[in-house]
Amino acid sequence: MHKNKINVMTPKFASDFTCVGNDCEAHCCSVWDVPVDKKTYKALKKIGDIDIRQLASSNFKLTRASENEYAQIKMSTNGDCPMLDEENLCNIHKKCGPKSLPHTCQDYPRTPRWFGNQAEMSMALSCPEVSKNVLYDPEAMMITSIEQYEHQLNHGNIAGLKPTEFPGYLALIRDFCFSVALNYELNFEQKLFIIGLYLKQSDPHLNNLQRLSQLADSFNSMIDDGTLLIHYETLPSTPSIKWNFFATQDFHLVTHQYQSQNVSFSSIRKFDAFIECQQMLMNSLNTNQDTATRGRENTFTVANPDHAHFKYTEIQNSSEKYINEHFNQHPQILINFLLYSLYNDQLMVPLGKRPSEYFKIFILDILMLKSYLSGIAFQQKELTKEWVIKLFHSYFRRRQHNIGLINQMDANIKKAEAQSEYIIFSLLKD
Repeated sequence: MHKNKINVMTPKFASDFTCVGNDCEAHCCSVWDVPVDKKTYKALKKIGDIDIRQLASSNFKLTRASENEYAQIKMSTNGDCPMLDEENLCNIHKKCGPKSLPHTCQDYPRTPRWFGNQAEMSMALSCPEVSKNVLYDPEAMMITSIEQYEHQLNHGNIAGLKPTEFPGYLALIRDFCFSVALNYELNFEQKLFIIGLYLKQSDPHLNNLQRLSQLADSFNSMIDDGTLLIHYETLPSTPSIKWNFFATQDFHLVTHQYQSQNVSFSSIRKFDAFIECQQMLMNSLNTNQDTATRGRENTFTVANPDHAHFKYTEIQNSSEKYINEHFNQHPQILINFLLYSLYNDQLMVPLGKRPSEYFKIFILDILMLKSYLSGIAFQQKELTKEWVIKLFHSYFRRRQHNIGLINQMDANIKKAEAQSEYIIFSLLKD
């Protein structure tokens, strides 16, 4: 075990984080696949409190996959962790203290990562409190260096890219993306266009740092003289392509969860805030969409890419004033989200993606989030902080543990690029 101290780059949204316990609108103890480390498993199986010992014996499924994934918690039929009490508080935490929890429960939502020689602390947007801090604190992405023991960072389980795995191009490319994101003379869509075009043009040169640096200098010059903004203005508005991308991905987002989880349909509304947000848009569309999941009490619908885009486009246009009003009141929301993504995701290189692939997935994320926000605003005749947080945390809750969804997004994009390799850029224009 390494007990050396390291400097950890820590954004303000992470250093400010405090779990709000049973006041959380969507507690983290439901539906997840929660592994139990070997040390915790053995300790709880023989702990002094008989109630906790019985709960552990009844609800820990032995897997022996690894030291960190020695067992798994079997969720209740309603999707909740069986360790919760009637107030949604953890019995283990309450009776035995936080250090008796499985490492996963102690660490979430913290997600420290290596970025070469540098350790970076981050947190998962699937936690509502993290989403609130990231999106609504104008200083959320202000970063300081905090000295910590390496073995205390998520019990030594630090993801990301260690020095031996770190590609030489990544720091240079991410720094350029940060510089564009922080250019306050550009609007959000212009920033995305420039970042995306740079990542696309840099893709053949990832092993040539000199060429990447020259390309960054060239792009900076074209930002200054307005050349790139002229190119941005020539992008077409393609509502039918937007609809097709959205409707195709909506189906996978809705159905993926319930193909892999043994949860009774009647309880879905209890914990699934994403479905609540998604159905706002489906109700706004008010068309005969396809049924995704049926049950005795509810029917959920999904978008159908074979239908025309007109109603979807109308909703986007009608809700634009409500969305713009909220974003004008909180101008940091989209910029903070972009900065967070660049910082947290490390351009998805740890997931085996190329930076240009990361950009396309990010653009599709933006399209999905803005589409659902339009449905919410259309129904509510306003957009509120509570609904924005609900959508972001529930959307990324869905994404966090489902790498299949990212691969599906990638596949949808590649299929669309058969029409044009630049088709993803058309999603930037209204």
